[in-house]
Amino acid sequence: MLHYFKATTVFFIWVLIALSFHHFISFKTFDTCNLDSSTVSIRNDSLFLVTDAAQTILYNYSEGLTIQKGSITVSSIEKLPLLKDSIISILTNDYSKELLITGKYLQEETTPNLGLKRAKIVKNELITTNLSELKIKVNSKISNFTYSYEGFYNNGIYLKINTLRKSTIDSLENSIENKTLYIEFNNDTLLVNKNLIKFTPSLKQYLNKYTDKKIEIIGHTDNLGYFEDNLIIGLIRANKVKDYFVIHGIDSTKIETRTKGESEPIANKTTEKGRAINKRIELKIN
Repeated sequence: MLHYFKATTVFFIWVLIALSFHHFISFKTFDTCNLDSSTVSIRNDSLFLVTDAAQTILYNYSEGLTIQKGSITVSSIEKLPLLKDSIISILTNDYSKELLITGKYLQEETTPNLGLKRAKIVKNELITTNLSELKIKVNSKISNFTYSYEGFYNNGIYLKINTLRKSTIDSLENSIENKTLYIEFNNDTLLVNKNLIKFTPSLKQYLNKYTDKKIEIIGHTDNLGYFEDNLIIGLIRANKVKDYFVIHGIDSTKIETRTKGESEPIANKTTEKGRAINKRIELKIN
């Protein structure tokens, strides 16, 4: 019995020695070996979300836009499935909406403000798609996050769709109600330009919002040629603009066309510059 007790005691002593040695090896000698995901991969603290003012989630994905430590570098918005198309669709189909891009940055990244520069990078990528830069705002926010061991953070940009202030919407609608377009024609063929492309969706939205409204398109010309011919030219051009609107989804019954020819100049009709200003399409909504 005494030998059994001695053997058991020796066994437990060796167990204690072994455990102590293991603790020393694991937590002392190899203390610098940290396998936390924040040091071996890009940080991703949460889903990438695009929300509106009511915090409704408009878009979500498991990855966001990646930023790099100490750099303005931002991963392309193209890497997120359908995000770019979703933003373009929202902003072009509702003139009362705008996009707010917030670039995140750390306290030590304030000189220069890398958050703001990162937000501008994303904005510049979006406005190359014919989106008006007036529909996109940028700002920055000091945030509490940790870069990965490699120097990346995978949620460095925050996107939010906001509704414009009422005064801004009123001003925008006033510009739609009284619009002057300068469009080139080649033998009575309308040459589509960026101004017409950008304006058409807003006009369509306005008429869908105010269903009792109608649009009047008035063609104006310069004073070159005969007065009667210019009346015809003005009407032809007004009808070409109408055709363009109808093709892009505006109800033809809401559009009337007229011509003033050369009769209502708004600039000096004896100079080339003045004649170019007089040659215009006016849109009025009643």
